[in-house]
Amino acid sequence: MVKEVLDFFDVAKGKRYIDCTLGDGGHSIEILKRGGLVLGLEVNEAQFAKALERIKGEGLEANFIGEIGNFKYIENLALKHNFSEIDGILFDLGYSSSELEDGNLGLSFSRDSVLDMRLDKSLSVTAADLVNTLSQKSLEKLFFEYGQEKMSRKFVEAIVSTRKLKKIQTTKELSDLLVSEAPLNYENKRMHPATRVFQALRIAVNTELENLSLSLPRAARLLKRSLPGGRMIVISFHSLEDKIAKDFGRNARLVVRELTKKPLTPLRSEVEENRRSRSAKMRIFEKI
Repeated sequence: MVKEVLDFFDVAKGKRYIDCTLGDGGHSIEILKRGGLVLGLEVNEAQFAKALERIKGEGLEANFIGEIGNFKYIENLALKHNFSEIDGILFDLGYSSSELEDGNLGLSFSRDSVLDMRLDKSLSVTAADLVNTLSQKSLEKLFFEYGQEKMSRKFVEAIVSTRKLKKIQTTKELSDLLVSEAPLNYENKRMHPATRVFQALRIAVNTELENLSLSLPRAARLLKRSLPGGRMIVISFHSLEDKIAKDFGRNARLVVRELTKKPLTPLRSEVEENRRSRSAKMRIFEKI
């Protein structure tokens, strides 16, 4: 939803923006091309290096400041680089293709790798730790609440039985186990049986929901106050992420106003080009 981001931010030369989820650098590059000044935050060191290489390859590094760090520390990171009175702050909460394909991260069930999932390697708990040590009840709750997986109980029973014999250490081991327990017509064959479980583990390992809840009000305080007010865009891919953004808007009505009655969704053409975008929801907030 790059076009929508650029339009709602009204990107122009000299304006200041924070890209809280730098990823591959796609949004930042488009803002930089239009003369914007960008502070790009990225928690994953390898992903940050790839984005920085792309930005330098486009010859756009002069107006870019990069920082490896979690967006929950957005106020401190902005202060560090003298970034205040921000015109636009972006949270694109989706994972990039390169992250999902990175064997060192273990985010995807489509390739065999260590069951890790930590975007920030300084975190102490991996996905394998959760799978092999959480109680049956806790795992069921995790898969049901974060993954909205209806087969949580059956999947967890299989995990608990398996880990008594041998620890589950790779993405393939976990994925194969889930496939073996799922019915042949799981979700009418529209979804891989491991999709929601892996999603739940990614969210838990990286404390994604807690970080978002902390970051949104902190980001709002950085937005430009003078008219027109600075804007913040949240692109979510999970109902719990969208609920956090929606609740933030309701609770911060004295600080920001939501510009659309309902979240925006991608055009059909974008979904056809990028199937992962089909679940995206965009909310736009403006500083009052």
